[in-house]
Amino acid sequence: MIISENHFGKENCVAYGDVLIRRNYEVIKADEHFYHFVEKLVGINFLDIVHQDHLKDFKMSFETLKPGEHCRMIILLRNGIGEYYWTDMVLSNNGKILSGENVIEARCFFLSAVESRYMMALDNVNKYRIILATYRNYLFDYNSYDDFFTIYRYKGNQCTAFVKEPLEDFRYRMLQLLESDSEKKEFATFYNYLKNGANTFSCLVYLPVDEVTNKLHKFKVTGDSLFSTKKSPIVAGYLETVDDDASDVVPYYSTSEAIDSATGLLNKRACMEYTKAVIASNDDKIHYMIMFDVDNFKSINDTYGHLFGDEVLGKIANIINANLNGRGIAGRFGGDEFYIFTNNVNDEETLRILLTTMRKELQYAFDSRIEDFGVTLSVGVSLYPNDGNDYEELFRKADKCLYLAKEKGRNRFIIYDEKKHGSIEDNDRHIHKILDLSEHSEYMSGVVSDMILDIISRGKDAIDDVAKNLLEQFEIDGLRIYNDNAELVYSCGDYKRMPDMTKVIKDQAFLSRYGKNNSMSIGMVPSVEAWHKVLFNELSESNIMAFISAWFEFNYRRYYFFYDVFNHKSRWNDSDRNFVLIISKIIASVL
Repeated sequence: MIISENHFGKENCVAYGDVLIRRNYEVIKADEHFYHFVEKLVGINFLDIVHQDHLKDFKMSFETLKPGEHCRMIILLRNGIGEYYWTDMVLSNNGKILSGENVIEARCFFLSAVESRYMMALDNVNKYRIILATYRNYLFDYNSYDDFFTIYRYKGNQCTAFVKEPLEDFRYRMLQLLESDSEKKEFATFYNYLKNGANTFSCLVYLPVDEVTNKLHKFKVTGDSLFSTKKSPIVAGYLETVDDDASDVVPYYSTSEAIDSATGLLNKRACMEYTKAVIASNDDKIHYMIMFDVDNFKSINDTYGHLFGDEVLGKIANIINANLNGRGIAGRFGGDEFYIFTNNVNDEETLRILLTTMRKELQYAFDSRIEDFGVTLSVGVSLYPNDGNDYEELFRKADKCLYLAKEKGRNRFIIYDEKKHGSIEDNDRHIHKILDLSEHSEYMSGVVSDMILDIISRGKDAIDDVAKNLLEQFEIDGLRIYNDNAELVYSCGDYKRMPDMTKVIKDQAFLSRYGKNNSMSIGMVPSVEAWHKVLFNELSESNIMAFISAWFEFNYRRYYFFYDVFNHKSRWNDSDRNFVLIISKIIASVL
């Protein structure tokens, strides 16, 4: 179905509309949004606005809807000037009777308008967050639907709620705190404004903004009301202090001095003070502390120059801010080290989506400008309060996970789990040394020696343990081993699908790519397309983006090893590649 592409910016394209429809399809009544869409107020037959291709399905659903049933469909509806819009429509038979006749309720969401207005709403949310972060007065709101009254204030990006409770509970508490009749009378006026959803009001009232002492401060209240989509009133406004007792100290993290000039993020001191302030507030929320830095950043600077390195840091800052989207604070600790402390990331699934999105955006941001490897991040995460009740403990655990991510191959995030990662004191590996090339090689020599001894002593029985250790120690996500008949004899790793190598392993175009030591290293699979289309297709469909391969012969049988990296480019140093080839040869000898 091809429909008009001119969906956006039309004044008569609304986001949604509510309609009440007779069994003969006559529109009995609707809200102003729907009337605006169809540009008629009377004489509307709903069948007239349904696209012909969807008429049969709509009528069948409408006519067979029984009391208590609901039906949802995606159809095209025509507006008043003849344009059709994709519409997510919910039909409900709620048993409503008008003039003795059962009628159907319909709620229509016009998808293109919903999309454009949703994007506009996101921009507005970010704008108002910035405004509130610089606003010095206290704010309040009362939502009669959930019956909660709240007084809150923004300091920087942190929102602190000083009062949050049902209105009647708040009223009862205030009557115990207020002493004079005049104070109680002023509060009764304010209470009635909230309860009745008053429009454009102002009054004086004593209110508590200190949850520890319940000390009262005098405020001038200015407010107004609106109606939510649930048709219940919401009263909101601000409180201006009349006395000088209420604190108005601006924390360091809200000042201009707290900003890192290179990236626009908070500096290290600001991040520390903000995090400690949130923890001290005992807000009963979960918060993730996220530490991360750029993989191989020194190599990026050395290869492409410091100006390019600065561009990478700026891009990271933009990606963090865009994806965090007000759900916490972000900072730069110095160099290529960054920090996030979340406020409204409420579960691990949401966290994983956030981190994966950021990593992937950065990884491909410089895809066309870096030939042999992308810009990737290693990330460590700890959780407040599960992993600690103070900044220092959370930091140590997140920092440990960051360098575990480095050790396990980079370009990944690790969320602290004491069962998996041990306590901080149990960390007898000096993880920071992994960043030094000479110490890394020395450490890996010991690891590889242990693997070889394990294979020699246990033979085939050791292959599973050695393969898993390989994937953990090197920058590898999966291992495949084929014999010379292109039969898969061993695999390890979480493959989306296993590549079919039947038309590859015996193909001379493929075999000719092996070097003198019978190995090849492909840092990015797209380069394969030029010399072997079949192999490129198989690897791409399996989400393999880089690999090391080698073959070895024992007892007149040849074995092909493939060490794969999923979803991102990769580059191995000569030392690691040689270690992998040595172990492969030992494994081939026992197959």
